[in-house]
Amino acid sequence: MEWESTSTNTSGLRRRHQNQNGAFTNGNGSSSHYQSSSSKKLKKRVVRNLDLFPKIEKDLTVKSSSGSKLTTIAYILTVIIIFAEIYAHKTANSQYKEHVTVDKSLGKKMRVDLNITFPGLHCDDVHMDIMDVAGDAHTDVEDTIVKKRLHKDGSQLSTEEITLDLNKAHAKEKEILDAIDKSLAPDYCGPCYGAGEPGDCCNHCDDVLQKYQDRKWSKTQVKMIAEQCVREGKTTPSRMRKNEGCNIAGFMQFNRVNGNFHIAMGEGVERDGQHIHSFLPDDVGNFNASHIIHELRFGPEYTSGKGSSEPTTLEGVTKIVTEENGVSGMFQYFIKIVPTTYKGKNVVKTISPGYDFSKDPNEIPVLETNRYFTTERFTPLMMDIDDENWELGEKVAKKYQNQKDVEPAQIQHDDALDDYYNFYYERQEPDRIAGAKVGGNTGTSHHQHESHRQQQAILPGIFFIYQIYPFEVEISMDQVPLTHLFIRILSTVGGVFTIVGMIDALLHSRNGKGSRK
Repeated sequence: MEWESTSTNTSGLRRRHQNQNGAFTNGNGSSSHYQSSSSKKLKKRVVRNLDLFPKIEKDLTVKSSSGSKLTTIAYILTVIIIFAEIYAHKTANSQYKEHVTVDKSLGKKMRVDLNITFPGLHCDDVHMDIMDVAGDAHTDVEDTIVKKRLHKDGSQLSTEEITLDLNKAHAKEKEILDAIDKSLAPDYCGPCYGAGEPGDCCNHCDDVLQKYQDRKWSKTQVKMIAEQCVREGKTTPSRMRKNEGCNIAGFMQFNRVNGNFHIAMGEGVERDGQHIHSFLPDDVGNFNASHIIHELRFGPEYTSGKGSSEPTTLEGVTKIVTEENGVSGMFQYFIKIVPTTYKGKNVVKTISPGYDFSKDPNEIPVLETNRYFTTERFTPLMMDIDDENWELGEKVAKKYQNQKDVEPAQIQHDDALDDYYNFYYERQEPDRIAGAKVGGNTGTSHHQHESHRQQQAILPGIFFIYQIYPFEVEISMDQVPLTHLFIRILSTVGGVFTIVGMIDALLHSRNGKGSRK
């Protein structure tokens, strides 16, 4: 029995020894539980040491009146700064960003919307002509432009007034055509100059012009050469009509290259590759170039938004000519056009709220238009001249007084253009002396000259000379993520409380030193 007991105790000591050195577990696993609890305590100690916000017992804290005041100020500043950051975020998301790039568009057309009123011009005397540097020219554009006849007070003529006037003109023209028809052969069949079908007859000028209009051909050239128009006297310029105004409104489309469009005196024609205006020289003073520009846009017009609500440079411009400022004249508007592209969903939604984004949901929406700025120049038809120029005009008159049989085209090219016009009018009216009768006085005598006016060699009208820049401006809207706002608010709030805490600690330390003294 003793031997067995000794053996049992020896084995128990051996097991305990092995448990200490060899990490053997006993039957109930008490050593393993001790090891796991130690590791957990170690982990907690490490995590606790990472705490950057040490705590202080309430009994050890000191609250002061200065601290409460600074805390209130800190809260107020925090609220103000948070609202300011939110406002700045919204403002940043609504700001436009402009980027200049090279314009790579080729073969595109440019649209011009216009609305102009001429208080002193009859609609029959208003002709819109277009020409560009590429050589394309369009005379008397009427397809997309509507003309409205106006009274002198600016009110529109009623339908009854227009009908009555047209009936009178039609009756007068019918009398002329009837007289012409009687002089023609009974079987006369006038040519349609390629615009009609085989067997068609164009016996009158209007028939030829209507055929050309049906085919959308230019009527300018055929009107000058058609025998019907020559016979009816429609190839010569007609005198200007008075006592009415005209409003033109519509749009035009032309090549996206430099050029000009104008409304000038006379009817424009293309002859030998040159654009010429045909009119009666003694009717120049009757062309009233006064005008009011209600609208002039180079590009599409959008329904609403910032881009379309901004007035363009020439909208509302009013120019009135009188006897004092030249009777008539030539207005020139030099327009610099900058192609503009609005890119991005937010900016397109702002510019054109009616834009259909479902057409290309995967594509970035783009709107193309043009912005422009202008400079202008006015050259009066009648210009005041001083006594020195007056004497020069008399010398010019004497120089050509004995040359009335010389054609104007034979004048040497080195002569001044004004001299040519003075000589030309002198030949048309032999009793007129250059530079003398323009101001109202007669003869070559210029005693007690007070006011002298001379007609300049200009074509009265309104000219819009446009130039398209070779680059375009791309306008987009900045997109600031919401995370930026969150980060700015956190940094701002942390900075406010950190600075306020430093101020409070400084005040508290100063108060503590003062109390110890």
